[in-house]
Amino acid sequence: MRNRRFLATLGGVIAVAGLSACSLTAPKAEPVFRTPPAEPAATATPAPDSGAAAGAEAPPATGTPQVLRIAKLDGFSPVVVNGKGRTIYRFDRDRNDPPATTCVDGCGQTWQPVLAPNGVEVDAGIEDDLVGTVARPDGNDQLTLNGWPLYYFHEDLKLGQTAGHGTGDVWWAISPIGGRAEKSADPAPATKPQVLRLAEVDGLSPAVVVNAKGRTIYRFEKDDNSPSRTTCVETCAQTWEPVLAPNGVQVGEGIDGGLVGIVKRPDGGRQLTLKGWPLYYFHKDLKLGQIAGHGTKDQWFAITAGGGKAKKRSASSGGSNSGSGGDSY
Repeated sequence: MRNRRFLATLGGVIAVAGLSACSLTAPKAEPVFRTPPAEPAATATPAPDSGAAAGAEAPPATGTPQVLRIAKLDGFSPVVVNGKGRTIYRFDRDRNDPPATTCVDGCGQTWQPVLAPNGVEVDAGIEDDLVGTVARPDGNDQLTLNGWPLYYFHEDLKLGQTAGHGTGDVWWAISPIGGRAEKSADPAPATKPQVLRLAEVDGLSPAVVVNAKGRTIYRFEKDDNSPSRTTCVETCAQTWEPVLAPNGVQVGEGIDGGLVGIVKRPDGGRQLTLKGWPLYYFHKDLKLGQIAGHGTKDQWFAITAGGGKAKKRSASSGGSNSGSGGDSY
C-alpha cells in the first residue's frame, strides 16, 4: 500500500505534493498543521475486535500523525476511517467552499472533530490535494476532506461502526472524495477496479452492460454525452446510484475501451461514462440481472455496448421481462 505522510514543519506549513492529472480541484481549506507542545504519550487503544468503545480512543501520541485511510464496511460504499478503523463523518450544515464548521460547544462533544496536531498521513485512494484544515472557534485546526470538516461520532462504540450515518438526515460517513458514503449491498471494493462487461438479460436485446457481479447499468436521457454531463444529483443520485471507478476500470469482451471515459460529478465523484453517457445503477434492482429501471419515465434505459438504449424483446422472440432471476446482492 502506498503511504504519503504530511508532517508539521517548523513554521507549521506543509505543501501538498503529488497532484495527479485526474485529481479534483483542491478545496480552499488551508493544508496547515501547527507544531504542538510536548505532551505525554497516549495509552494504546485495544484491537478492533476487543469490543472497547471507540469513543474512549486516546489522541495520537506526540509525534504520531493522524491517519486517513479507506475502509470497506459491510453495507456501505468505501468510507474514510482513521488509522485504527474509526469511522469519520461529514455534516451537511457545515460548508466546504470556503470550509467552515458549525458544530461547536455541545455539538462538538457528540460529534468530535478530527484533529491532526502532529500532521496527517494519507493512504492510497485519497487524493493529497483534497486534505486540508479549517480553524475552529476554540483555536484547534480540524481536518477537512474536499473542504468538509471531519468528525467522529461518540456513539460508535466499536471500531468500524457507523451508528452516526444518516442522523438527522445531515450526518454521513464520508467517502474518499468528500461526498456522502452510500448504503449499498454491492460497494466497489476499495482495492479493485470497476468492471464493465456484457450480459444477456431476459426481456431485452441486444446484450446490456453490467458490472462484475451482473448488476444492470443504465443511462439517462436528460444527461448529455457530448460533452459528458450528469444531471442526476442529490436525491436523484440516491435512487440512481452513479457507477464510480475510484480504482480504475476493467472492460470486458465486446465493449470498446475507447468508448469508456470519466465525468466529474458536482459532488467531486468520478463517474464512468460509455460513449459519453454517464452510467448508473437503479436502487430497486434487488437481484442481479433485474431491469426494474428500464423505461422509467421513458428516460432511463439499460445501456448497450455502444452506448445505445436496449430495447424490450417482443414476446414472439422468446424470453420475458420478469426481472426476478439471479442472485440477490
